[in-house]
Amino acid sequence: MRAEVTAVLVLIGTLVPASVLAQTAAPGAETQLQQEMRHRRVIVRPLTPSDQVERDVDRARTEIRQQERDAAVRELSRPAQRAPQADQDLKGGIQTRSLNNALRR
Repeated sequence: MRAEVTAVLVLIGTLVPASVLAQTAAPGAETQLQQEMRHRRVIVRPLTPSDQVERDVDRARTEIRQQERDAAVRELSRPAQRAPQADQDLKGGIQTRSLNNALRR
């Protein structure tokens, strides 16, 4: 029994260092931190010239004004809504309900 326990301990003693060595990084391999630093490169875009920015702003203002004008024209050209009391279906529904109420009495 002691021989078996000793054999198991020797086997464990030989496997543990082998597994630890297998987990260490190979020489020349990058560490996790080095990989993250390599992937986090900062992208710096050149500044947009101010005259181009002004042209874009003017174009955007023009488009907004045009959209507002179009909305105002649509609002003015929209037909006036009729009052719901003038709708024939509503009148017929009210009359039918009144007749049903009168017949129940």
